[in-house]
Formats: sequence, C-alpha cells, structure tokens
Amino acid sequence: MKKLIGLFTIAICSMGLLKAQITDVTPPVAAQSNNAVQDSTVPAIARPVETPSEADRAANQKKKFGNVDLSHRGADHFLFQYGGMGLAGATDEYTTKGFSREFNAAFMLDKPFKTNPHYSLGFGIGYSSSNLFFNGKYVDIKSTSTELPITTNITGSSNSFNKFKVVLNYFEIPVELRYSANMEQPNKGFRIAFGLKGGYLLSAHSKGKNEISSEGSTQYGKGYIEKEYSKRFFRSTRLDGTVRIGYGLFSLYGTYQLTPLLNSGAGPTLNPFSIGLGIGIM
Repeated sequence: MKKLIGLFTIAICSMGLLKAQITDVTPPVAAQSNNAVQDSTVPAIARPVETPSEADRAANQKKKFGNVDLSHRGADHFLFQYGGMGLAGATDEYTTKGFSREFNAAFMLDKPFKTNPHYSLGFGIGYSSSNLFFNGKYVDIKSTSTELPITTNITGSSNSFNKFKVVLNYFEIPVELRYSANMEQPNKGFRIAFGLKGGYLLSAHSKGKNEISSEGSTQYGKGYIEKEYSKRFFRSTRLDGTVRIGYGLFSLYGTYQLTPLLNSGAGPTLNPFSIGLGIGIM
C-alpha cells in the first residue's frame, strides 16, 4: 500500500513538472513570432512609382494656358528691316568699299503653339534687295570669262568708277520660331526669333557713277551713270540663317548666308552677312 501511494505521488509530481515546462517554453516562442513580424529589417515590398504620361503633361499644359485670350494677339504681320552688309571670305580683290546695305520686307503669319502660346511659328513671303559697294573698282558682271573680274583703278592700267555697286534682288520665303514674353500682346514685351529664309534671285545689276580713266580723270563728268544687267556669276538660290531680338515693335536683326554668293568657279567662297534694325507692324 505504501508503495502504491509513493508511485502515485511520483506520477502526480512528474505531470506537474511537465506542465510547468510546457508553460515556460510556449511564451518565448510566441514572443519570437511577434518580434519577427515587427522586425524593421525585413524589406518592404517595392511599389512602382507612377509617372505622368505625355498625354497627361500635354493636358496639364493646355489647362495652364486655357484662360489666355489670344483673339487680339498681334504678330509682326509686316516686317521691315534695314542694315549694313559685309562679305565673309572676301579676298583683297573682292573686299567691299563703301556702305554696303540691304533692305528686307516680308508679310508673315503667326501660329501660336496650343500647348504653350509663348512660342509660335512665323512664316510668309518677302523681298530682299542687297547693295554691295565696290567704290573705286569695276565689277564686270557682263564678262564672258569663267571668273567674275574685278579691277581697281591703277594709273595707266584700267578704268573704274568713283562709286560702284552690285544690286541683287531676291524673292524670299522666311520661317521663324518665335518666343514672346507677353503672350497676349507680343508688341508690349521682350521677343526673340530664330529662323531660316530661302531666296530666289530675281535680278542682278551693277551701277557705276562717274567713270574714272586710267589716268585718274573723269571720263564723262560726275553725273555719268552706267548700268549693266547679268545674273550669270551669281547663284540663283540662297539660304540664310536669321535672328531677331527686340522689345515691342522694334528689334535688332542679323543674317548670315549659308550658301555661297557666286557660282562654283566664279570666284572665292563669299558669304554675305548683315546686321541692322527692324520694325514689325501688326
């Protein structure tokens, strides 16, 4: 009987000890599980960043300028320019002497960009007259030689003119990319334009005043004028780069002819350029 009571007591104690071990082990496991969930070192799932599409950006830009009133916008419909000229690449023989100058006139349309009316495209038709002065020389544009002959008055050698110029007249098609600080009234703000203009040679002639003999004396009096017409030495087409910077109706302009003035073999590579003042009329 005492043995049974002892065995029963040992069993009861063993069960209590086992239960205590189970109770002690379980909480740390649970705590470890909770810590694993809250561990900040576990990387988060990356989500793709949404970027606005081109259509969205265009829509936002259009909405930004939606309240701009362009119904009364003026846009340099008539352009008039006057400036001095020079010849890049001219040798001593072809160097101009005197005030070489040009006059440009154009009628242009202006189309503002819908997405940003600060910018616009200008295009139209125009006319240009270039006057290249070679005072004290004689440019024989009617010559049948291969190269355009230019002579200077040398005593005992050749005749020349006291005043002499070559006039080139072009029909033109100008195109410009324009920026206007004042979108609704460009004639009341800063403006700048870059462009190109193609030209077709309508006519070419020379004009000399007061022919001087090889001895240095006047041949026919100071009122004598001689004109000669010929286009054979000059390229029939040209392409110019243009720039205009101004405020309101007035601007400074510059041009540089990207194509040579003379035909191949007619002389050195000459590129006319100009700088002057312009006015735009709405």
